[in-house]
Amino acid sequence: MSNPYDASITFVYNSQMPDLETPYSRARLPPANHSAIELKGHSISAIITERQQQLDGVLHEISGLETVMDAINSIHRQLVEKKDKIVQSINLHKKLTRALWRLPTEVICQIFVHCLPRRHLWAISKQAPMLLTRICRRWRDIAMGFPNLWCRLRLNADGVHDINWQPIAFYYDSWLRRSRGLPLSLEICCLSDNATTKIQSLIQPYINQILFLSISFFLNAHKPEHVLTDLAALQELTLGIYSRSAIPAIAQSVSRLSFSMRDFKATWPIFYLQDFSDFNPLLAHLTNLEVAIGQMDLVPHLLHLCPNLSSLTVRADTKQLPRTIEPFTHPTLQSLRIAHELESTIHLADLFIALSLPNLRLLETRYIQPLQIYSLFDALPPPDLLQLEARYEAIWPHVQLTAFLARSNCPLERLVFGAGVMTTDEQQATYIAHIPSLEVVVDPMHHGRNYYM
Repeated sequence: MSNPYDASITFVYNSQMPDLETPYSRARLPPANHSAIELKGHSISAIITERQQQLDGVLHEISGLETVMDAINSIHRQLVEKKDKIVQSINLHKKLTRALWRLPTEVICQIFVHCLPRRHLWAISKQAPMLLTRICRRWRDIAMGFPNLWCRLRLNADGVHDINWQPIAFYYDSWLRRSRGLPLSLEICCLSDNATTKIQSLIQPYINQILFLSISFFLNAHKPEHVLTDLAALQELTLGIYSRSAIPAIAQSVSRLSFSMRDFKATWPIFYLQDFSDFNPLLAHLTNLEVAIGQMDLVPHLLHLCPNLSSLTVRADTKQLPRTIEPFTHPTLQSLRIAHELESTIHLADLFIALSLPNLRLLETRYIQPLQIYSLFDALPPPDLLQLEARYEAIWPHVQLTAFLARSNCPLERLVFGAGVMTTDEQQATYIAHIPSLEVVVDPMHHGRNYYM
């Protein structure tokens, strides 16, 4: 962008008046036939030529000055226009400010709620709600006095020496006290052997407020099951256990929780039949279960243990040979989502042969890469499908799925083929033929071919 002041820079004004005196300046006009008269070596024609050059110079300076004046006038107009727009913006925002200040506190509170991020927050986060307390005094007073803003928190006591824990605990406690008895959603990470003790002491005053809890225990966590005691109001638990030896004690604590808990998600480890036996008292009351399993034939077993289940999400990580799955009908299951490795497709076929789900409304299946152990359906990395296409297409259990849909006679609404699953247009048409109102959803990253990333 050019500088609007460049025009004024190129103009140079010579303020010195030239000496215009000549020997003829005071003389009377000579006769017309004396045009070539010379006096003391001065030619009149030479003087006229010199004056013409001087006149041209002055005219050039006048032209340059007019250019500068035009540029200045243009700059002046631009500055005036800019000033007018700034004044207009100031007036607009003054009106908005006055309008915002006139908004009822209840309306501002609802606006604040929409500012909250979806994930759990660190207490030192620069996002809402802490950000809202730094705008002005009124916003700070409203935010600090609105308990709905302070119901989600991520807690971490790892790597904190006892001498440094007190100010951190005070900060956490101040946050939780602002919730004023409303239901809490907490995310807790216990790495060190004394973190569980610190966390347990911190959350004890709020134990009856905790409705949603996500907690991870690592190898050296000390008595992790103590954090899971007396959670009488808990409704949803996400659990990560990174030491199989801790499973029985944790399962015992979880099984003592209130029967109000309806949602259980275990991200790690991979669960086997004996592990579910430890959690058995809890399973009978669940309506939603997400878990990683080591055997596909555990699905009917889980459904048997969870008679009230409406949603089941499993990650099947099995390398075992297929085993016979006894036929099983679950009358209440509405959503079944299965993430499996390529080698597990034959197990998936056996599952479709055995199950009958007369109330099923959503069925989703997707491929996952080996050793993908930390998630079920969240942020799954895409497989190298170009190498898997031919092999996978040959073993997709199309016949078994078709028979499953016919046998279940369910009101299926959505059939979702996620990452890595390859079906043909003809196969999809077959599914729709069984259920005309069915919506078949494929992954949009299929690159125009019959597989999905």
